[in-house]
Parts: sequence; C-alpha cells; structure tokens
Amino acid sequence: MEWSTISLILCVFGFFKEFRPNEPFVTNYLNGTWKNFTLEQVNQEIFPVSTYAYLATLILVFLLTDLIRYKPVIILCGLSGAATFITIIFGTTIFHMQIVEFLYGLLLSTEVAYYTYIYAKVDKERYQKVTSHTRGAFLLGRFMAGVFAQLTISFKILDYEQLNYVTVASLIIATIWALFLPPVDQSIYFHRSEPSITDISASLGSPDSYHTLSASSSHRISQTETKTFFIKIKHAYYLLWEDFIKAYTNRHVVKWSLWWAFATCGYLQVISYIQVLWENAVKHTEPNSNDFQIYNGAVEAVYTLISALVVFCVGNLHFNWPLVGEAILSIFSFIEGFLLIASYMCDNIWVLYAAYVAFGVIYHSIITVASFEVAKHLSEDSYGLIFGTNTFFALLLQSILTLIVVEKKGLALDIKSQYLVYGGYYIVLGIVFMIMNFFTICYYCKKEKPMKIWVKSMESIVEP
Repeated sequence: MEWSTISLILCVFGFFKEFRPNEPFVTNYLNGTWKNFTLEQVNQEIFPVSTYAYLATLILVFLLTDLIRYKPVIILCGLSGAATFITIIFGTTIFHMQIVEFLYGLLLSTEVAYYTYIYAKVDKERYQKVTSHTRGAFLLGRFMAGVFAQLTISFKILDYEQLNYVTVASLIIATIWALFLPPVDQSIYFHRSEPSITDISASLGSPDSYHTLSASSSHRISQTETKTFFIKIKHAYYLLWEDFIKAYTNRHVVKWSLWWAFATCGYLQVISYIQVLWENAVKHTEPNSNDFQIYNGAVEAVYTLISALVVFCVGNLHFNWPLVGEAILSIFSFIEGFLLIASYMCDNIWVLYAAYVAFGVIYHSIITVASFEVAKHLSEDSYGLIFGTNTFFALLLQSILTLIVVEKKGLALDIKSQYLVYGGYYIVLGIVFMIMNFFTICYYCKKEKPMKIWVKSMESIVEP
C-alpha cells in the first residue's frame, strides 16, 4: 500500500478520534441537571482519577504497542474512547465517573500508537511530511469539535448530554476505520528488522557482554524465527536501556527534557481543571448563571486554530537555541505564571478565556521547540522512547501535584487557590531556567564563543 494511502487512513482515524464535541462542556454536564455532581466532587473526587490512570498505563501501553505492533493498540484507543463516553452517559454515581476517568486515562495513553504507527510504515525521508499530516488531522478534529459544540449549544440544537452521543458515534467510526490500517511487520524494540548477529544467546548473556556488542551499529540484533520470546524481551530491554542512557547523558537533551516534563505537568493540570474554574467564575458573577451563555467550545476552537498557526511559524525560527534557549524558556514560564495568577485574581469569564488561550498557545509553541531540539540529539528510533519517558515524568509530577493540591488527603484547595499554586509553580520554573541561562552565558564568555542570537537555517550550532 502506498505511503500516502496509509497516511490518509491514519489521518481519518485521528480526525474522528479527536472529534469529541462534548469535552468543552463536560464539567457543565457533570455539574448540571443530568448528573448533579457538585464542583467540589468533580474537582476533588472525579477528575484526579484520569491523571493516575494515565500515569499507570502509559509505560505499559508504550511497551505493548511495540510488542503487538501498533494496530491493535490503535483499535484499543478507539474502543477505550467509546467506552469512556458510553459510561459517562449511563453512569450515575461518583464511582461510575471514576471509571469514566480511568478509561479516559487509558484513551490518552493509547494515543502513543497513533503518533508512532506511521514511522513503522513509511521510509525515513517521509517522516516530516507524515508527521505534519497526523498532527494536522489531530488539530482539525479538535477545531471542528469545538466549532460543532459551540454552534449546536448556542442555537439550542443539542444539549450537553446529546453531545455525548455524537462523541460516541465519532469514536465508533474511528474504531471501525482503524480496522482498515495495514498491519505492521516490524517495530522498534521487539520486532526489529535488521541484519542478524551470530550467537545471539551468547551476545545477550549479560549486560557487560551486550555493552561490548553495542560498540557499533551492527550490534542491533534482528528478529529471527528461532528467537525465543524470552530473548526478545531481553533484547528489547537492552535496546531500551541503551537508548535511554545515550539520550539522558546528553546535556542538551536533559535541559530541554526538564522543561518538557515540568511544563507539561503544569499544562495538564491547568487544562484538566480549567472548566471547573470557568464554571466557578460564572456562578459567582452571574446571578442567573443557568441562563448565561458560555463559549467553551468557541474558546477551544480558537485556541486550537491559533496554536496551529503559531506552531507552524515557530518551525521557521532560527534562534541559536543552545545560547538563548534557557532565557526564552524562563521568560515564557514567567508569562505563563502571571497568566495563571491573573486567573486566580479575576472572576471575569472573558479574562479567564483570554488567559487560557494565551497560556495554551505559549505552551504549544515552546513544547514544539523542545520537541525538535531534543530530536536533534536522538536517533530516530529512540524518539518515541524519550517522548514517552518525558511524558511519564510529567505525569508522575502531575500525580504528586494533584495529591498535594487537589485531593482531600492533601491540602484540598478550592479551585481558585489551586491556580495561585500553579502560577507560582511556573514562576519557580522560570527562576530555575534564568539561573541556568546565567551559567550558559558565563560559559560562552569564558570560552570566548560568539554569542549569536540568530543563525542561518543551515548553520550548525553545537551545544556547549
């Protein structure tokens, strides 16, 4: 099958997977007459479960994706999504909603198969093109979901519960469509298709012997018909560990990965509870809050569209990132922190909408830079591993933050106070990277290296 056909099939799946028009209004649905949960229950007892579920399933799903070769996990992605919103329709108790959040966490973790499948099916020279296709389908699906949700709610064509049925239908279509994806014959770690090595068992006898074997590219061992399942697992473990060590002993990768993990932790926390903040603001400022027109869907659509345009532009910037990277990370971390503190201080829904859009656009812009800066220093085979590892650390941090700030076992802060904490979190992150930038500038001065801020697109910049 042609690469363009495979990319088209995957993109159609991605569009329908992301076409979930109920999501911009899920808090209103849970807090409304359909479910009658309080904002405190939604905030402290329901939403945190998805964070823990995402963390618990991410690494397992990543390994399972490589082991069973992508397609079954893509189908599971669609099924878990459909199950999520079927359960939210028929569930009536907090426990049912916690099951919903667990399934939603599984949906998020299985998305790794969607983003990595295409690399196993096309040649490396087409990676950039197919990456833009899959990312575009993701953004288009979210944009159309936001537009559809806002129009149908504003013109009273559908209510919040009916949007759930549209979402379920979209995810069922995505699941059926995934069946047409061609199977994958090889994968990165468990089913690598490369020249074989003699005496596989001896080579895999110990970490020391494998380390000796790993001295050249020929040390990547192929899948053979006679290789046992145990040796496959052992082989995959050594390949995973080798790629992990190679990546995280690189200073540039570590620097950008630190921001990636900490900023993603904060971003996920903010978007997880933003609807609770909006609903709280409406209830406190509008005497007839039940009749107040909210624009969550429109905000999501605008946010997605602006993010897509800005991310495209970011790809054409040619800063000397080894020199100015920490400074830019610091400045935008400060801005994000102040936006969240403004969200804490203000109850005006329009200010909250604007702060959310600005916050999200900044995050997507800088995480795009972080992605390609990390990728520059990795082999293509290990990018999925490092992406998954950074996301895992982000989720681990988010789980700790949730436990301390949100849960009843911790501080159990009200929603506004939570955003004060998140704002302070980003300001501390900005201070850390400001200090890192000071040491980078000192290094450049000491070595008398040219401190060029802007470089030509083809000019090679080496990290100090």
